[in-house]
Amino acid sequence: MTRRDPTEDLIWGLHSVEEALAGAGRVREVLLDGGSGPGARVLADRAKAAGLPVRLLPPQAFRDLSRGRPFQGIAARVAAYLYADDDATIEAAAAHGDGVLLALDQVQDPQNLGSILRSAAFFGVRGVLLPQDRSAPVSPAAVRASAGAAGRVPVARVVNLARTVRACKDAGFFAVAAVADGGVPPGAMPLPRGPVLLVVGSESEGVRRLVRESCDALVTVPSPGGFESLNVGVAAGVLLHALTVAMAARGGAR
Repeated sequence: MTRRDPTEDLIWGLHSVEEALAGAGRVREVLLDGGSGPGARVLADRAKAAGLPVRLLPPQAFRDLSRGRPFQGIAARVAAYLYADDDATIEAAAAHGDGVLLALDQVQDPQNLGSILRSAAFFGVRGVLLPQDRSAPVSPAAVRASAGAAGRVPVARVVNLARTVRACKDAGFFAVAAVADGGVPPGAMPLPRGPVLLVVGSESEGVRRLVRESCDALVTVPSPGGFESLNVGVAAGVLLHALTVAMAARGGAR
């Protein structure tokens, strides 16, 4: 059995490999299924044109590699995900003036993390902050769930999220925590001018008390249908859209 290189990740699927090829030199090798379709072959040709090694695998060998995962005929060995520096990420977002940072308080499902990273890229979020403990890493599964968007948004890890929220506030951010109940509706968020930090909590516990108490305001997505709650990935997308609308309404240029 081949041991996994701790400096490498294996990513798969058309979107993930395409984004990796467009990124900053993370791809070390592209693996192509001998029975793949035209989409995968176009990406393999692009990798070859960029001088990257492309290895053609027999269909059975590729099936053994994929182990039932939806590889879509192509995979890539890439350098392990490089997290951004947390201080630099905060400073860059603050310097933008009306930038948005997103903090995830112990979101542990890689599918949810990937979904949130996709929304973050779509809405132009300047960076995502993750606690070092009890948080899903930017793994190949999260990259796959993000449809490749994980390569478009800086992600930083922090030791203490409550302390980081306070540091963001010192840097000029207005901090808003998403809660299941007791917050204002998204359309009523009291946003002053300047950058915004949105904090979204874990699937089971929400935003922890110390993190929540470090924020300036609480926001709750109302449920006209009376259903208990939203998936954290969906809730993050709803709130990022609401932030985009609210910041545009106050005259801030994204």
